[in-house]
Amino acid sequence: MEKLYQDGMLALAKIARNTQPLNSATHIAEVNNPVCGDKVIASITLQDNVIADASVTTRGCALCEAGAGLWIETCSGRSLDELDRIADRLFAWLSEDDQPCPLEQAAPLAPVRAIKNRHQCVMLAFRTSSVFTAI
Repeated sequence: MEKLYQDGMLALAKIARNTQPLNSATHIAEVNNPVCGDKVIASITLQDNVIADASVTTRGCALCEAGAGLWIETCSGRSLDELDRIADRLFAWLSEDDQPCPLEQAAPLAPVRAIKNRHQCVMLAFRTSSVFTAI
């Protein structure tokens, strides 16, 4: 367990916990993990189909928070389609032994690869890109 909750993963979780709400949000999304009760509410400011700013609120485990922190670190300057493609590669990396890590910032999450039932916790914030609605 100690290997799982190391400094890099906890630093990602802290990013999510320290995110401030957006005053200029144009879209919002809420996703839940019914298995464990984790919940993520994400808001973004889209400008010309590119994420200009993002915020996230999590209610869940440290792995859910770490995934949300990674999402915050990843989404600015990207389109929702691009973020979906990154999410697909991230999930493949978590799930399959032969996949390379798609994001340098995701490396602290490597210990989660061996714990299949926690992959959804890490991926929850990345699932928001397909359910954003305009505010």
